[in-house]
Amino acid sequence: MRPFDWKELKGLAELRSFEFDRHKGDHYIMRKSGAPRPVVIPMKKHLKENIVLSVAKTIEMSRQELEDYIRNPKAFLSS
Repeated sequence: MRPFDWKELKGLAELRSFEFDRHKGDHYIMRKSGAPRPVVIPMKKHLKENIVLSVAKTIEMSRQELEDYIRNPKAFLSS
């Protein structure tokens, strides 16, 4: 899996209706009403796979959806 920029993950969380909650240190924290826990995104340019997968799980995005997004972001965003 390719590295993700934190802003890219923030955008995916926003597509799932997560909204900015707070900023603490170098972490961007987002919440969604009814979600079991907040999304915590380290504000780094190159996030490792385990962080990307953890955020995807929290925003209820399957690994397949994430791979589809990686292959063709424009098609994914328009669906």
